[in-house]
Amino acid sequence: MAECYILENHGLRTTSKHMSSLVKVDPDKAQNSSLPVVAVLDGAEFEGLGLEDPNAHESLTELASSESTYVDIYPEYIVGSLAVPSKTDFVAEPSLFAFYLDDHMLIFVDEGNTAHNVLKRVIDIGVLSETTPAHCLYVFFKELLVNDLAFLGDFEDKMETIEERMMGTGPTANVHSNVIMSYRRQSMRFGVYYQEMATMAGILGDDENELMSQTDAHAFDHIEALADRLATRSSTLKEYSLQLHELQQTQIDLKQNSIMQIFTIVTVLFAPLTLVTGWFGMNLQTLPGLDFPAMWACLVGGALLCTGLLLAFFRWKKWL
Repeated sequence: MAECYILENHGLRTTSKHMSSLVKVDPDKAQNSSLPVVAVLDGAEFEGLGLEDPNAHESLTELASSESTYVDIYPEYIVGSLAVPSKTDFVAEPSLFAFYLDDHMLIFVDEGNTAHNVLKRVIDIGVLSETTPAHCLYVFFKELLVNDLAFLGDFEDKMETIEERMMGTGPTANVHSNVIMSYRRQSMRFGVYYQEMATMAGILGDDENELMSQTDAHAFDHIEALADRLATRSSTLKEYSLQLHELQQTQIDLKQNSIMQIFTIVTVLFAPLTLVTGWFGMNLQTLPGLDFPAMWACLVGGALLCTGLLLAFFRWKKWL
């Protein structure tokens, strides 16, 4: 269902900056309003707006389902798409929505709730410092990214916990490879998202079609810088996940080497007994010592002596 707002001016503050806020109105009032409009619509509702340029409908239809963060600049308007990865479910598909911006309106085309939830947080913040749709889009992007540094910090803490478990300084539960690989995929996914967001913000800041004021265009430079920092942090986390994977592989190799070492020690310990049984187990009557009554005692004693010497040697080498 359509949610429409108008940007109302609330006078002047002592800093002489105009204050504005989003006021919810009926769709009919929003469509006929002379004030700037911000709306969240689904695809069918956007089609019903009847925009003059048919390319806007076609572009928004394609971008609304595009799994990338992208922007197109037209002479009279801007259209773009966002694919926001999930912060709670590593295997979930990203939340997809698109936006349309001109000098009078900002429209989000979303079949889900992502744009609605972010815009609600923007409204909860209170007033806006500018009464323009472009400034509202800037605040929307800022709210979309504002908590991501803390999210990436928590993400790194989880990876450090995994590392402690593998190094034996934390809980001893086994760390499965799919956990580490999910962290790697998630860091890659967010890294791409932030890079695309930085590129979009840079294009918007250039204001190629001169749709915004200089102040609004300059504001997107802050979004570009923030997205660049987030992309760099994501890249660091990706490298960290690769190190965790290498550490896990090293530990697996060490465990395999330890098992093979035990097998080798057991084989060596039984080698004297194998030699004796092989030698005197042959069906021959000419072997020396067969007629000696105490030969069995000598054999047992020699085998025990060899085994004891080998055990002492292995303990000295700290192999046992």
